[in-house]
Amino acid sequence: MRSVLCLFLLACCLLVSPARAVTDFGVIYSGQKDDRVFNSMVVSAIGRFEYQDKVNFRQRVIVEQQDSADAIRAFVERGITTLVLVGFIHEQALQEMAPRYPHARFTIIDGNVTASNVRAIRFREQEAGFLAGMAAAYASRAARVGFIGAVATPPVQRFGCGFIQGVKQARPMPVLARYMTTNMDGFRDRRLARNVASDMLAEGADVIFPAAGLASRDALLAAAQAGKYGIGVDSDQEDLAPGHIVTTAVKRIDVAVTVALRELIDGTWKPGNIEMGIAEGGVDWVRTGADRFLSEQQISAIEAAKAKITAGRLKVVAREPACEQHGVIPEPSGGRSDGGPSIPSP
Repeated sequence: MRSVLCLFLLACCLLVSPARAVTDFGVIYSGQKDDRVFNSMVVSAIGRFEYQDKVNFRQRVIVEQQDSADAIRAFVERGITTLVLVGFIHEQALQEMAPRYPHARFTIIDGNVTASNVRAIRFREQEAGFLAGMAAAYASRAARVGFIGAVATPPVQRFGCGFIQGVKQARPMPVLARYMTTNMDGFRDRRLARNVASDMLAEGADVIFPAAGLASRDALLAAAQAGKYGIGVDSDQEDLAPGHIVTTAVKRIDVAVTVALRELIDGTWKPGNIEMGIAEGGVDWVRTGADRFLSEQQISAIEAAKAKITAGRLKVVAREPACEQHGVIPEPSGGRSDGGPSIPSP
């Protein structure tokens, strides 16, 4: 009887183990997991899958870019071969590691990696930046606005590029454009963000748009404390400084992750490069509350631009040629809080 019971338990273990392996996923963040901006949307999406689909997520946070490859290797060599990499910071490591682990499946958010086992999801941030730029120009009383990028990564450049075009579309005026540093630490350098924002406000900007991850919050708080205004980034940031956030350039990281995870669980996941803009529900602006800063006519103009972008009748360029011609994508300032040019929108 005891032998029969042992055989039964062994059989159960053999049956259960493969299922457990299938439902083990790895997620690698950078910086801070609960940043209330970018990573937090991924955390929320994962939480829903853990509850609804009983999927087990092993999560890890890296600090430095060079840690990404080690994190990927650690997961795969432990048998967790379905990974979600959150952020551009993982792009270089994944380009190197994906060919080494052809049996693994990788989904990278904000990266541009082409491989037979990689799904790369990018966003047309320039479209959200465009709508934000229109809102900033309409809301400005000083006729001068500013864009702050943590680091000149492609996603941040696209935000800035769209912003400059949106300002020009709505109400041409000088735009102060500045990058905080060349180091990826810029996304969590809250003191530097506050200093750069304060300098920009002192130079006359009364609406600023910081695309700087966690550090964006401190730039927005600096604007609010100075009696000025800000444009949030990634997720709605109205609750950060009520009455001082004109709108938010929304980037639906949660939508991208949800779609990828659903396909992984359902067995329909495929490698390839995906780009999400307004038409795909990947980016947008927050209209709620904008009437405190903008007239009904101005809001209608932004919505009309959004409809044209969706229909393909208005093209917002990502980088070339318009943005470089206008100088909205300058060389990073190398960490100087007083660096970066004042760029007039023609």
